[in-house]
Amino acid sequence: MRPGGALARIPVSVAIAILFFIICALFVPRFASFGNLENVARIAAILAIVSCGQAVVLILGGIEFSFGSSVALASVVSVMLLPAAGPALAFAAGIATVVLVGLVNATLIAALGLPAVVVTLGTLMIGHGLAASLAGGLPLDAAASPLFKWPAVGEVFGVPVAVVCAGAALACLWFILSRTELGRRFYLVGANAPAARLSGIGVRATTFAGYLIAGVFCGIASVILTSRVGSGQPNLMSDLPFQTIAACAIGGIPLTGGRGSALHVLAGVAVIAMLNNAVVLLNFPVAAQQLLIAFVIVASVLAQKLASSSFAVLLGLRWRSEP
Repeated sequence: MRPGGALARIPVSVAIAILFFIICALFVPRFASFGNLENVARIAAILAIVSCGQAVVLILGGIEFSFGSSVALASVVSVMLLPAAGPALAFAAGIATVVLVGLVNATLIAALGLPAVVVTLGTLMIGHGLAASLAGGLPLDAAASPLFKWPAVGEVFGVPVAVVCAGAALACLWFILSRTELGRRFYLVGANAPAARLSGIGVRATTFAGYLIAGVFCGIASVILTSRVGSGQPNLMSDLPFQTIAACAIGGIPLTGGRGSALHVLAGVAVIAMLNNAVVLLNFPVAAQQLLIAFVIVASVLAQKLASSSFAVLLGLRWRSEP
């Protein structure tokens, strides 16, 4: 048996998430109640769906900063079309808007070879500018409609729609990464793009597919988010790309590419969601939330580094950074 036994099969990020849950359950009032945990799951759902897209891009060795403006633009487009087109077509238009942004990113990065940081920061600013122009700089209230609110408040067999969508997104990410040829290409391109190209892999086509898939994940999340806020907001969740990067980092997905899984995304999102909820329940100042998230990111990365060190091996505690 390998050193560490069954622990060797547990990703460090999952152990961190479990430990964090135990700490919150013991020391944060009302944290472990069913109602509060359901609320945590609802709030975490959007972050989980978008983080699936960010994970794909990070595994490819890229990065995505345009998620925030994409969901803002989608919310404005959806609310503007709602009176004439109805909820279903309005939401479809919102998803198409986000996918179009992903298509632009994919074309500029994969086909033209432009740096991902520059391209996605550019579309981030363009998206916010378009959303503000369409909305006149002010939030647009959505017309009252039960179907429009259903993605945010509806349930499927007693499970919130948002949580169902998050579970489906994580399952799709797992399937793509572990059961498809495209997923294997994501890892190979992220680990060593020149070597992948020499082995016959279409690096540009693989990169294009990755950014397009990220856009689809973000588009689905935009529907739930627009339904939740009930309006089109030009500055909706401007920090979303940074939250997804933080979730992936806490989960154990490196920014250097070539590694990561759906389980890592789930663990990272869970830690951030629990942390945000604990801050609220403890009545900490808003500024404390950002400081704690920053601390947890650094501590999580450090813990994963130590877990893979030779010192941890000598103690028989080496855990895999990936499942």
